[in-house]
Amino acid sequence: MQSEQPHYRKQYLAAVIATLGAFSIGTIFGWSSPVELGLVKNSEAGFDIRESQFAWIVSLMGLGGAAISLPIGLIVPTFGARNTLLMSVLPTVLGWICIIWANNVVMMLVGRLLTGFGAGAFCMVVPIYIGEMASKEIRGTVGSFFQQMINLGLVSTYALGLRLDVFWLSVACGLVPVLYGVLFFFMPNTPTFLVHRKQESEAIAAIHWLRGSHFDASLEINDIQSQRHQLMAVGDDGFSHNKMSVWKSFRQPATVRALVIMLGIMFFMQASGVNAVLFYSTSIFQEANVAGEPELATIIMGGMQVFGTLLSSLVVDRLGRRVLLLTSGSVMCVSVLTLGVYQLLLSDDSSQVASRAGWLPIAALCLYVTLFSVGFGPVPWLMLGEIFASDVKGPASALANMTSFAMSFVLSLLFPLARQSIGNGATFIIFSGFSALSVVFVAFVVPETKGKSLNEIQRMLADSGIGITCRGNK
Repeated sequence: MQSEQPHYRKQYLAAVIATLGAFSIGTIFGWSSPVELGLVKNSEAGFDIRESQFAWIVSLMGLGGAAISLPIGLIVPTFGARNTLLMSVLPTVLGWICIIWANNVVMMLVGRLLTGFGAGAFCMVVPIYIGEMASKEIRGTVGSFFQQMINLGLVSTYALGLRLDVFWLSVACGLVPVLYGVLFFFMPNTPTFLVHRKQESEAIAAIHWLRGSHFDASLEINDIQSQRHQLMAVGDDGFSHNKMSVWKSFRQPATVRALVIMLGIMFFMQASGVNAVLFYSTSIFQEANVAGEPELATIIMGGMQVFGTLLSSLVVDRLGRRVLLLTSGSVMCVSVLTLGVYQLLLSDDSSQVASRAGWLPIAALCLYVTLFSVGFGPVPWLMLGEIFASDVKGPASALANMTSFAMSFVLSLLFPLARQSIGNGATFIIFSGFSALSVVFVAFVVPETKGKSLNEIQRMLADSGIGITCRGNK
């Protein structure tokens, strides 16, 4: 029987609802920028918060995301991406409750740690859900929804911060995971998870819901089972047994290469300094003597992120992952280098530089975040859902996610110290150096996964060395 072409409408719906978790991440990331002055300067929380304490409030979210990654990675294979995401709603909501009604710094720190747990879980598991749920023809497009929703959450939080005080902004952010939990409850488990659980009738129902009732589900189920059979062997007792332990699976060439690729991409994504810029954007614009209000400049920057991710979603399945990463890293390097040089000149002669080029920081940072949102924003999370084999996807994704959040924690904690000790200019120039190194890494290590099924990606990684794989589009 010839398979009907899959319908995509419900896949798009499932992806949009799943990525409401990413919108929640955006509110968690964006919250610190509009509340910085209110908490540190105006004591809107009802108690004093020093700048050093606020740095911990900002960065502890990253520590929470790193700490939760491995536990989440271990439970995903057992509970599936859908159920794991629903469980992750609870710590996120509890975290916002702590922040909203905090009466001391410790309570606010606990709240940020808990929201970090939720952000870390969403960051890791939403791409897994989308990667397993979506047809390969649209996996790149719907995968880019993840970063788009983060950006929408960011810019929404920036905009609300103009009108709302710290309390009501926190309330608005806290309602997002509640809405997410209600809507996502009605989404199906992924066919991959159901087949691995030997629930074939439920898998067929999920495939028909996602692809259309006339789609031949047997072809997709056979594809999933073929990968599973590569990992299982039938013993003399007639039962299936794992061919290898998880540790042995991690030593397989395809897994090693996938880990090198993802850990490298996650490292450079954060080392480019993007989260430091997003978390402290208002104060960065303030110190750069921008033309106009710093808060408005922050909203403009957030809007450019949304535009960049929208552009990425339109071209990622046409141009491929590598082209977007190479373009993104190159332009980010130039733009943040420009900002660093501007800051150095500003510190030497503020009267001349500020009067003639007050628009330059806005232009440089807008270009920086736009190209980040085209490549290094959405592509790593898209590849996270497609590059690991199913037997190691949970713990391997956890390691990649842990790398990202640990780097975010370190950079957001050290960024204020670096600004004070070596200045904004030198700090941004260091970020530009890491952006340049990211281009080299992508050029020589990262393969093209556009248009390939999950099984085809594993065969590509297993059959070729990294240097050969990355230069070919097999």
